[in-house]
Amino acid sequence: MYRLFAPRDLGAIAALAAVAFLILAIFGWTERTDLFDPNDLSVTGWSWRLWQIGPLVFAFAGVWWIWLSTRRVAWVRSLALGILAGLVFANGYTEFFGDYRGDVWRTVNPLFIATCSVSAVALWRCRCAAGKIGAVISVILGVVVFANAHFINNGVVWQIMDPVRMLTEITWAGAARYANVAEPADAE
Repeated sequence: MYRLFAPRDLGAIAALAAVAFLILAIFGWTERTDLFDPNDLSVTGWSWRLWQIGPLVFAFAGVWWIWLSTRRVAWVRSLALGILAGLVFANGYTEFFGDYRGDVWRTVNPLFIATCSVSAVALWRCRCAAGKIGAVISVILGVVVFANAHFINNGVVWQIMDPVRMLTEITWAGAARYANVAEPADAE
């Protein structure tokens, strides 16, 4: 029977295209935020918060689909996480994106939150104490970024979270090819 979100075992080019599509779709959505938040109220405006539901849905569906569909080309997962860390670095520590700085953050944040959910499940399924601790840490990081991005917007929290996110994404990138949430941990 056909299952919409079943693993697809994409090839390298299709997987890379899916990653690019996801990033560009979320960026395109967030770049149009001014249509619903013309006064740039951001986290204080409910229209802005409602508009940001779209990127969260895209990110969760896209990240999970890509994760489940890249078992044969697991290196794409690592590359995507490395790109995400590079985006955080370029946007947080350089002027590379110029006027699109806020749009890049609104793109990176839902992607990071979604990757937190994938890593939490993957780490929890390894059935060891370190994995369970890592899963809890992943959930906490995702909740902190979600709360700060959508409700609080505290600059000090962002100053702390930017390097934490980069290091976390690089760590996940190193381990992403060894984890598979589509199969039980003991299926070898």
